Amino acid sequence: MDTRKFAMNYGAYLGLALVVVSFLVYLFGLEEQKSILPSLLNNFLMIGAIVYSITSYRDKFNKGFISYSNSLKLGTSVVFFASVVLAFYTFIFVTFINPDYLLNIINIAEQEILNSNPEISDEELDMALTMTQKMLQPQWMSTLSVLGGTFMGFFYSLIVSFFVKRENENLII
Repeated sequence: MDTRKFAMNYGAYLGLALVVVSFLVYLFGLEEQKSILPSLLNNFLMIGAIVYSITSYRDKFNKGFISYSNSLKLGTSVVFFASVVLAFYTFIFVTFINPDYLLNIINIAEQEILNSNPEISDEELDMALTMTQKMLQPQWMSTLSVLGGTFMGFFYSLIVSFFVKRENENLII
């Protein structure tokens, strides 16, 4: 099987799982409670999906062998495609489902700035909030979501690939 198609399929499954977690976090209001549980769950899902997808590909389609570089590529690709699915959901979420979400984040950022630096001038506060608003545009959030997710997938795949690789010693290079 083509590794790209395989990564797209497993990335779609992981992406849908991450969307479900994100939606449940929204429904139960865990984000407002600043719970670490969603972050831990997302990371465990990501690591589990990387391990499962690499070992499945290695055992089912590659005769039980996979090199470190192919394992790294496959794990990163799976998380990349999952990040695209999650970024699409994030765009839909902040645009249509909960458009006030971004305003809430800006209000929270303003309070945190004021708490950390009560002596801040109005001009500096406005400049900081303007920069925050620019970075919280749905298209930027989606782009950063894909980049950040892919980076985390690469990082996790670096570690996972070390343990799941299985080189074919009979191959003459």
